Amino acid sequence: MSPETAFQIINLGVLPFWLLLLFAPRWKWTQKIVQSVLIVAALGLIHFLTVLKADFPEGTSGMSLRAAMLMFDEPWGMVACWAHYLAFDLFVGAWLVRDAIRRNIPHLAVVPCLVLTNMLGPTGFLAYLILRAVLRRTLTFQEEAPSGRVPAPQQHLGDRVTA
Repeated sequence: MSPETAFQIINLGVLPFWLLLLFAPRWKWTQKIVQSVLIVAALGLIHFLTVLKADFPEGTSGMSLRAAMLMFDEPWGMVACWAHYLAFDLFVGAWLVRDAIRRNIPHLAVVPCLVLTNMLGPTGFLAYLILRAVLRRTLTFQEEAPSGRVPAPQQHLGDRVTA
């Protein structure tokens, strides 16, 4: 597979999940698919594999603008970086929807923030934080239940259930 093909596949591959967040945020399948770790984990795996496949030129190991520019010049390196962006943007978009539902923020008000998050990542996140601060007067990331209490931990995979 070429880097161009991989880029197109992952780029188009996340669109259905963004569409679910935009148009059906409360649908049970949106909750089961997009709000699970599977999609972001798959993008993380793609990122890892493309980093392994990349043939980074000498000079890309440093923390400099020049090193980053060299990394983006390598096609598989660019695909790896793009998978990184897609994974984090989708993770943030899914969090925005969960947070908005939890805080009863109207979904139509969240839609522009989701579009911005998909296109410009941190700009959409900032837009949502401003929206949330204006509508709900909160500047915290603490996830509280409607009663104001921190929710009890949920059961995790592998935990035993006792009656």
